[in-house]
Amino acid sequence: MRKQLAANKRNKSAAVADSVIKSIEALKREDIEPTFNNILACLRSRNILSNHRSLRLYLDAMVCSGLLSIHKEPAKQPNVRPKQVYSLTGHGPFVEAGVQSMLFHGLNWTVPSRPSIKMKTDTEGLARGRIALRTVYGSLEDTVVETLAKNKNKDRLYQILTFCAALLATKKFDQDYLMHRAERKKVGDLVQGLLAEIEYVLESPKPEVEDVRTLYLIRERIPHRRPTPTNYTAQRFPLLPDEVVDAIGKQLGVQ
Repeated sequence: MRKQLAANKRNKSAAVADSVIKSIEALKREDIEPTFNNILACLRSRNILSNHRSLRLYLDAMVCSGLLSIHKEPAKQPNVRPKQVYSLTGHGPFVEAGVQSMLFHGLNWTVPSRPSIKMKTDTEGLARGRIALRTVYGSLEDTVVETLAKNKNKDRLYQILTFCAALLATKKFDQDYLMHRAERKKVGDLVQGLLAEIEYVLESPKPEVEDVRTLYLIRERIPHRRPTPTNYTAQRFPLLPDEVVDAIGKQLGVQ
């Protein structure tokens, strides 16, 4: 599993993923079996992809997400591995984007239940995903957005926001991509407000919080961050600054 996770740290490209899909479609039109070798030859001829390990990474992600199916045909010659023929399913791709995905991304909390959210995504979302044990986990950004979009109940939203605060304060993420996805899912204001709360807690010279000790330990553990383009205002946000401190403190193990 460690090797599998390490391999998935490579960045995948949505453009290459699209090209893999188009290559399979092109081979089908030409009545050529979309085997691994034929797909690779097609991509090589277009100067898109030449490394067989890289192609395997894309194909595995597509199969695990439900976008592709794979059919193994016995080889005609002995001692030769079966042919792997790929086909588009007409479904997906789907990625895991619930609390299970948050735990995959390093949520350091004891969670009594681990609700799953199977999110249909595009090739960009698939390319940013990671595979573990045949499950494609959505990116941290997609996971944050989707869990917020699916949990708008007041009580449930509070818990999800604490999880999101813990992760966004302590993990690297692409803010432009995060906000783009958040706007599409109509939770842009919520995500923007959460980023503002986190920024206020981590960067304000004198934040109005009661648990100063935990805040001090948090700031020792988290290096100075580049300020995000948010402006903190004392509006009624579901999480108070002290609750953000508590969430980050639990994540870092200092609470």
